Amino acid sequence: MVTQKAAESELQPVPVPPDFGNNPHPFLASLRELGAAVPVVLPDGTPSWWITRYDAVDAALNDHARFSNEVHHAVGREEIKNSQALIRKDPMLRLVMINRDPPDHTRMRKLVVQAFNARAVDNLRPRLERLAESLFDGMSTEDEVELVERFAFPFPVGVICELLGIPHEDSNHFGGLVTQLVGAGKPEDALSAIRQLKDFMAAKLEEKRAAPGDDVLSGLVEAADEHNLLSEDELPAHALQLLTAGHETSIYLISGGMFRLLQHPDQLAALKKDPGLLAGAIDELLRFDPPPIPGVFRYATEDVEVDGVTVPKGSLVILCLASANRDSTKFEDPDRLDILRRQNPHLAFGNGIHYCLGARLARLEGTIALGGLLRRFPDIGLAVPPEEIRWRPLHFLQRLDRLPVRLR
Repeated sequence: MVTQKAAESELQPVPVPPDFGNNPHPFLASLRELGAAVPVVLPDGTPSWWITRYDAVDAALNDHARFSNEVHHAVGREEIKNSQALIRKDPMLRLVMINRDPPDHTRMRKLVVQAFNARAVDNLRPRLERLAESLFDGMSTEDEVELVERFAFPFPVGVICELLGIPHEDSNHFGGLVTQLVGAGKPEDALSAIRQLKDFMAAKLEEKRAAPGDDVLSGLVEAADEHNLLSEDELPAHALQLLTAGHETSIYLISGGMFRLLQHPDQLAALKKDPGLLAGAIDELLRFDPPPIPGVFRYATEDVEVDGVTVPKGSLVILCLASANRDSTKFEDPDRLDILRRQNPHLAFGNGIHYCLGARLARLEGTIALGGLLRRFPDIGLAVPPEEIRWRPLHFLQRLDRLPVRLR
């Protein structure tokens, strides 16, 4: 627990506790007490500044000029390790849309925004429902299953296949590589996964050149080859981000969301009684435990004052979405899961120009997955005590290692 007082003129850097990944919220609450901006030492020794309170996080998300996504703004880059080191070591990762600012970010986002609009996502619904039902059918004769392996992992991977036009038989291969990338404990392990993902994506792009279809990858090839809207290096980078971006976060939403519902039987009962509450339940689950833990990376392009504290130019800054979503100045009783919550302006999908492109699709995935599980398996329950369920930290994402459930 952090013991410094917010009134101190010079906050001392606070180390991230060892159990942060499994229970981040007490530490985040203590940081909010210290201030809206707090210096924090990451587990790998990297110095950083965490923005903790809702209004400050929201303001920073909307201020891409001073809080940049581009790593070249960082000073002391030799001190930035692990996932951030990968951006420097691998030139292609610097080119992905999420790591860029306007005008490049704007240009790249325009190329795929239509694939995630309301009409496009609605058109995907029947195929996603069939995919979910086939996975449910595979579980229907069993009394107990491990839900991450049997549903929460294969369903989002299948969704990516549908969206990008990748054969479903490739799903286990690239899904495993994505997990290796975001969960690698050592940079060299992640770099190995990146190299394999590059090779995989290069092969798929060549297939689309030879036989284009009505899918996102074919559209990107056309944008690069016929319209010069993507460079030769940007094309695989952009495709790779689309392959990986929504994969782990959707696994978390499904498995973590179900776990939280099973931990809160009153909320689960209300949802079973009225499936019409599902849309609000999805947003409340995202508020309660957003997949990016604690949040998203930025770099200060100048000295920035945040609620009376100066974040120095060149700092690695983490906008703590998970902390903002538990800020009592914005949410009533924020540590309580309440699927009937009326005012819920959560920041799980970010805000500003980097607002999650796949937010609509993620909500649809969550609706189909959680709604279908409760419909097909109304007696679903935990097969192990809750304290045995462990979170797996994945470079500022999280997911459950396992979620054993009984289905009847």
